[in-house]
Amino acid sequence: MSLRNQKELTIIAKEAFSKMFLVAKSLCFLHVTNTHVFTVASLYGPSMLPTFNLTGDWALAERFSHKLGKVGAGDIVILKSPVEPRKIMTKRVIGVEGDSVTYVVEPKNSDRTETIVVPKGHVWVEGDNIYNSKDSRNFGAVPYGLLRGKMLWKIWPPKDFGYIGKKEQNS
Repeated sequence: MSLRNQKELTIIAKEAFSKMFLVAKSLCFLHVTNTHVFTVASLYGPSMLPTFNLTGDWALAERFSHKLGKVGAGDIVILKSPVEPRKIMTKRVIGVEGDSVTYVVEPKNSDRTETIVVPKGHVWVEGDNIYNSKDSRNFGAVPYGLLRGKMLWKIWPPKDFGYIGKKEQNS
């Protein structure tokens, strides 16, 4: 191999390494951003009707409010299921620790209600569609540590694009 070919290969290798390093830094940035700052959530299922459609809604969620204790009643959160840890759920916070929450036990079958006080370090979550949602009425209050983010913006479909605000709670 001649000296000229060796120099050309060295230049190509340096440029390739430089590009790979840039790609690696970009992927690390995306990972950190997705894990600790913002994430895009794909939403499906009937539990959050009419706020979200059955299929195809995408929303932007921020991942730091729950770490700072800034999640309150009316916020929509993403959380790990307390029953199926590999499953991520989207629900609305109904009450935070110390709140008294009255809920319909079996909305499909009766109007019977129960009242509980949300324990320390927990939140009470429910789907907006109480007739078809597995939520705190089924598995109890959720430990704060299972929260993964708070929904901010609905980004898909375009006709529904906009801020996701708090829903007024009935007192």
